Amino acid sequence: MERGLPLLAALALAASPIHAELVEGGFQVVITMAGHDCAAIERTQPIATLASGDTLVGVACKGGDRYVVRIHKDNSISYMTPCSELKSRTGISCFGSR
Repeated sequence: MERGLPLLAALALAASPIHAELVEGGFQVVITMAGHDCAAIERTQPIATLASGDTLVGVACKGGDRYVVRIHKDNSISYMTPCSELKSRTGISCFGSR
């Protein structure tokens, strides 16, 4: 898997609107680099922290598309998969029951 953009993982949980915009911009870039359209982010949801220390985050783009991005232990981010693929392979939903 190719690594994405550098990002401070702490920003993902920051309450500051400016920090949230920076994080969402990074999510948009890695989703777009993976060939998907994500003009704006509607919401995000932490999904899991892996044994490696990486964090999986569900990203809902305006217009309905939903993806999983990974915040790596080294503070970079990368695209993983559509949320529908995560659900079909693991049974884990990005955003609750959907």
